[in-house]
Amino acid sequence: MNHTFLRIGFAIEPGDPFWVQVREAVGQRADALGLSLIPIQVPARGATSEACLHFLEELKAQEIQALISHVLPESLMRAILESGLPLICSEDTSLRHPLLVSVHGLGRAAVMAAEYLVGRIGEEGQILMVGGRTDPALTATLRIEGFLGVIRAYPGLRCYHVGDGWRYDETLDQLLEEAAAWTSRLERPIRAIFGLSDSLALAGRDACRKLGLLDTQTVIVGINGDPLALAAIQAGTMDATIATSPQDLGYRLADFARQAALQEPLPHHFPYSFELVTAANLSQVAVEKLVFIADLPSRLVDVNRQQEQQRLLQLQTSLEINQRLGSILDPDELLAAMAQIFRSRYGFDRADFYLWSHPDRTFTLLARSGKTADPVPLATSGPLGHALLNNRLIYIPDTGSSPRYPPDLRWPHTRTRVILPVRVGGQVLGVLDLHSQVRRLCNQAELDALQTLADEMGIGMRNAQLYAQALQARAEAVQASLLRSRLLARVSQQFRAPLNVILGYCQAALANPTLYGVPLPDELLRDLRHIEVSGAALQRLVNDLLELAQAETGTLRLYPEEVALQPFLKEVFESARRMMGDGRTVRWRLQVPATLPTLLADPIRLRTMLMNLLDNAARFTERGQIVLGADYSETRVHLWVQDTGCGMAPETLALVRQRELYGAGELPPRADGSPEGAGLGLAVVQYLAALHQGEFRIESEPGRGTTCHLSLPRHAGPAHPEERTADPVTGTRQRQPRLSHQLVDKVQEFVARNYATAFTREEIAAAVGVTPTYVSRVFRQQTGMALWDYVNGYRVARARELLEHSDLTVTEIAFTVGFNDSSYFSRVFRKETGLSPAAYRASRASTALAPPGR
Repeated sequence: MNHTFLRIGFAIEPGDPFWVQVREAVGQRADALGLSLIPIQVPARGATSEACLHFLEELKAQEIQALISHVLPESLMRAILESGLPLICSEDTSLRHPLLVSVHGLGRAAVMAAEYLVGRIGEEGQILMVGGRTDPALTATLRIEGFLGVIRAYPGLRCYHVGDGWRYDETLDQLLEEAAAWTSRLERPIRAIFGLSDSLALAGRDACRKLGLLDTQTVIVGINGDPLALAAIQAGTMDATIATSPQDLGYRLADFARQAALQEPLPHHFPYSFELVTAANLSQVAVEKLVFIADLPSRLVDVNRQQEQQRLLQLQTSLEINQRLGSILDPDELLAAMAQIFRSRYGFDRADFYLWSHPDRTFTLLARSGKTADPVPLATSGPLGHALLNNRLIYIPDTGSSPRYPPDLRWPHTRTRVILPVRVGGQVLGVLDLHSQVRRLCNQAELDALQTLADEMGIGMRNAQLYAQALQARAEAVQASLLRSRLLARVSQQFRAPLNVILGYCQAALANPTLYGVPLPDELLRDLRHIEVSGAALQRLVNDLLELAQAETGTLRLYPEEVALQPFLKEVFESARRMMGDGRTVRWRLQVPATLPTLLADPIRLRTMLMNLLDNAARFTERGQIVLGADYSETRVHLWVQDTGCGMAPETLALVRQRELYGAGELPPRADGSPEGAGLGLAVVQYLAALHQGEFRIESEPGRGTTCHLSLPRHAGPAHPEERTADPVTGTRQRQPRLSHQLVDKVQEFVARNYATAFTREEIAAAVGVTPTYVSRVFRQQTGMALWDYVNGYRVARARELLEHSDLTVTEIAFTVGFNDSSYFSRVFRKETGLSPAAYRASRASTALAPPGR
């Protein structure tokens, strides 16, 4: 086996200067042996069983071949060893196992310290022992027993134990806070201080100095040989330390880790290397330590620089993903951009995304359009399935020698593989499979960064999915709308002939009651009048259906001419009163000036608009009056229909005001509870008014009636002006209908195609080939509404469909229809409909089974 492929877990924390040096020694020796040290975070003492299981899974996921660690809880150490992972302990332990090797003999350092003290202070006096008083760890126990085993041989020596911690600052604070409890038992001055480590000896020295327990004869001894202890010996404020060679310990830990990873036999223990350091040999020991740690600052700076570079790389990649993938909605382009980012930023040769299908329990490789890939069943997916089921990344450093996963024959050239779950909103969307043809060593920080980026990529994938679904839904809706419009047009044409026959016979009989040579009975005449009224209403409905179908397919044409308003309005009013007011206790009034100007309009379409408004008024007015009124200015004619009926509820009025052809559906009940119906008449009035470059407006109040205003230009041509061409035979000018509205059609087409993405007025203008100011002005002139009001209305209409027919959340719908802020979407939706999105969904659900009506 190539030694450079050995991965060694490294879990030694730099608790004090001694362990900083041990870590440095392990690192130096690992570099010389070609080992890869993988930082591992071990569970804290008292951690839950779940945390320990997660730790064991992490060791497997990292494919660690041996672990260098402090002494861990025995249950956790046994679990590690039983999993087959060799363990190299940097401290004494009583546990025995063929895969465990630990250092042994730490108690001898305490024996050396005690013998030195006895030699200095004699066989009488009081000694203060500092640190590890309540620590059950074998490290503390061995030092305490080793020290006391010597002291007990001298009855004149008394040892008092204080301090529970192992760190200088914590122990110093504890000694000072609890001074009253332990200083009362000590003689002044004390003869000696022994610290279970150098840091503890210095903490005891400084506490006793503040409390007045020292004199110049007090002997101070510690264990480890830390640089601070050596400096104190040099300064004369500490007498000795038992130096434990961090270099020797670190080198041995690395050597045994390599030996264990190569599956070679391990000894149960290996000994410490101790040396008594006093002022006599301080210079020699200090020089040796200085040489050893000379490059430690440089290594630490280099480690910090590497960590900073990793963080910078992650931030840059995250920014690039947000900027690029966040705005890409085409799946092919998204996959290509994703692969390019991971290649350029992290050096992977291939990046594949597998979409997870929960119902089928399969993975599907997303490839470019036109290419297909067979689904991968979960049972045979190997590491793909493990990443999905555990919701955690899988890192395979070397596919050729992985102990967990056999080589994948589909990828013979892959050396390193990283498989990351791609998550969106707590759900796993799929997995990202990264391949490298050269071996890549990734530390935990890099893997965490890759997982973060994979989750960010998941947001882009979800957006692309929603966009594709929205496009498909829109295409289906457009197709359904066209089919509906064609059906309406055909049905309407088929209805016309029998209706005309029925109305013709009724009107003939009513006009001449003796048409058949005998007078018709009054009862029959009354029935014929009911048939005429109902037939006329049905005829208007058929006409509305036909005009609505023509409007939606873009084939509705205007034939404008000069209309004399005075007789025209009188004729419309009388026809409506005769057909709609018969038998009603409602007063009908025509309120027009003595003279009215002519109006350039299509008289048939104008009559349709007025008859629809009067019909609406008649159906919902039981008492009071119905008024058809008119006035005019130099440029416009104002027509209105006013009634004293039940009026409209505010939410109904909001829906009517914002509804265009794409929103012609059933309305909620009116204020009195009567059904609104399909609202076809109002939809036709809105569209015909826009074609005439006019404006349509409704005012209504529950219980007080409704007023519909129709404002039309007197002289301007319609939105679809006619063209006149010369007849080739007579030479006279013939009227030819022409669909103008070309700019509006282009704008509406652009909005329909791009509503799900963010765009600006400038982009609309560029798409239709005009200036931004011109597109806004002409769109308002030809439709009677502001450009952005139309855009928002269109988006809200799409949102209404999704609220009614999908289970997407309000936030998902907001992004699907082109809003980047769900709060802003809710405000716009409420402004357009009078309801919040959630309230609208609830209202549609509650009225889905309401009986059809107006």
